Amino acid sequence: MKKIFFLSLILSLFTIGSVLAAEPTVKVKDNAYSAKFVSQNEADPIVIEAGATKNIVIKFKNVGSINWDGSKSHFISAYTMEPRERKSVFFTSNWLSSNQTGKIGGVVKPGQTGELSINLKAPEKIGEYIEKFYLAAENYSWVQNGYFFLKIKVVPAKILVKKDSEAVVTTTPSNSATGYAINKQIWTKKTASGVGGEVIKVVMAWQNKGKNTWAKYQLTGSSNIYDSSWANKDTILSENQEVLAENFLRKEFYFKLPNKQGEYVAEFVLNIDEGKIKETMLVPLTVTADGTEVQTGEIENSVINNSGNQVINSLRLGEEPRMRVGLVAPESNFIQFRSYEDDYKVLSGGEEKGILPTRKFAVIKYEDGKYNFKGGDLEFISTNYIRLEPVNNPRAVFSVPNLIRTAKWVGPGVDFDTYRGAMEYRRGEVDKKLYVVNDLLLEDYVRGMAENSLSASQEFLKANLIAARTYAYVSRGKYPFFDVVGNTYDQLYLGVNAEKILTNVQEATTASQGMMVTYDGEVVVTPYFGNSSGTTKSWKSAWGGSNKPWLVPVICEYDKGKRMNGHGVGMSQLDAYNRAKTEGINFVELLKHYYTGVEIEKLY
Repeated sequence: MKKIFFLSLILSLFTIGSVLAAEPTVKVKDNAYSAKFVSQNEADPIVIEAGATKNIVIKFKNVGSINWDGSKSHFISAYTMEPRERKSVFFTSNWLSSNQTGKIGGVVKPGQTGELSINLKAPEKIGEYIEKFYLAAENYSWVQNGYFFLKIKVVPAKILVKKDSEAVVTTTPSNSATGYAINKQIWTKKTASGVGGEVIKVVMAWQNKGKNTWAKYQLTGSSNIYDSSWANKDTILSENQEVLAENFLRKEFYFKLPNKQGEYVAEFVLNIDEGKIKETMLVPLTVTADGTEVQTGEIENSVINNSGNQVINSLRLGEEPRMRVGLVAPESNFIQFRSYEDDYKVLSGGEEKGILPTRKFAVIKYEDGKYNFKGGDLEFISTNYIRLEPVNNPRAVFSVPNLIRTAKWVGPGVDFDTYRGAMEYRRGEVDKKLYVVNDLLLEDYVRGMAENSLSASQEFLKANLIAARTYAYVSRGKYPFFDVVGNTYDQLYLGVNAEKILTNVQEATTASQGMMVTYDGEVVVTPYFGNSSGTTKSWKSAWGGSNKPWLVPVICEYDKGKRMNGHGVGMSQLDAYNRAKTEGINFVELLKHYYTGVEIEKLY
């Protein structure tokens, strides 16, 4: 009996060990794709501080009989496993998606070794992780012996510097020869403390003590205190703003305390006129308790919004996308252009022709198949379309004074002729019409839309803007050389002057920055319309084709008894407006009502 028991114990242990070490079961369609693990640049466990990133390079030998070619359709990458193709909490922007790493680059012939570079961003949760992967020839076959895993240990983030009693300020020396000098008057937060994720308000004021007028400034902050109100991940504020001698630059802004309990130091840098003066503020921070941690089945992959509803925080896009908006050009065969905030590069067919200085006028004329440019000190003729793009500030403002666009219901007597970003003047290859194309960042596009009123509640506005942002993102590439038209055929986009009028839209855009609607992990089309007659329509019933499971009929109580206004698919703006105003329903609930089975994800 003892021998039998001992043998059973050995078999039991062997079985357990085999289960733990077993590779995922995959079907290798073509044995010509075969790999052998060679090495990785850091041994397991890979140690990463919470919130930090680390690049791991893994080498594989091609032991099959076919080239691995990163430029071909069957390129080699790795997918997450167990469960298969799950979203990784270590995903970063150099992955192809949240469940697929980047490619093995170049051409790796049989017998040669290729490198798979995986950038890992550690979640805030401390602990030990095992990330499992399997190599695949894209859209064709799993790679034989392509299974591998990474053991990762996430440790607490180190304190940056020892905490002092108050902020440390360092300044570039004033230079009387250049006429630049500065005097700090106000910085309201010399220290800050609170629970992780708490939003802190700062008011600053700096006096110009030199002879020169300041033309522009930029305020940057350390990434561990990023707030969605910032211009981007590093830049808090960046503007062209004239500050005369003895006058003040006054601004307020927000930052967030780091999520994990501990002592930190936030770094802020004020940059005047591209380095003429630089001031660095080091502000000690005390995080008294961890921020709220969400358990959703995918830890660290979600955040809680102010209304207490879940928004998945995947940040899978890495950076803010761009949009190309087609605006029908004036009937005359020329346009005027003027920049207000930045110098503009002038390009023709991708070739830089020169610089148009800030506030200088330009005229671009199209005649007999040629574009004639004249502005500043620059004049030329080209058969290629003309593009003007800001030199420094991607959100710079320009106007096209003779592009007359009015919308009395938005702003009586207002010409909507001012926009952000880059501009192109070009002739359509199919319809032969002339277009002004506004190429700009997606958030600036959303801010410039004029599809709501000042009376709308913030929850309705956030829901409507998320649907609009999603619709725009999915529409990219819809037309030959732009993504959407700037009228109600797609979305009514009126630019900077609409921003100034619809201040509530700006607030809702900031609050919903980067959020889109996804179904089964994919960003999906989100149509919306005026109002239904009590029930929305399915995609198939309105436009034919196959069903879209997130676009099925739903009840719209506040639309009952009304005549349908619009196509009837997706979100009824009238019903959503009333549900938010009357019942206090928040934006996540609104979106999930009209778009069945979806999630709201913050993608950048």
